[in-house]
Amino acid sequence: MTSISVQDFNLLRQNEALNILDIRDPQDFEMSHLPHAISVPATSLPNELKRLDKNATYYVISYSGRRSEIIANFLENHGFKAVHVIGGMRDLKELAA
Repeated sequence: MTSISVQDFNLLRQNEALNILDIRDPQDFEMSHLPHAISVPATSLPNELKRLDKNATYYVISYSGRRSEIIANFLENHGFKAVHVIGGMRDLKELAA
């Protein structure tokens, strides 16, 4: 599994169209989310694998980065390319402040 810092992720997403999986609860996603992010709550992900493209790279983001690391590993174990965003939405918000 690959990991990326929020700083590098923030630069990358400004220059490229990324496949961002936001695995937070739907309520948290509705309160704030990144443009073009796809809401796939961690608890629903096993049932949503059919929707994902195995040729795409997915940047997995959670609130603090802990769950996204687990989910990125899960995706990799199922044949997907996944990148764990270290620090998650919490650190992205701090970066923007």
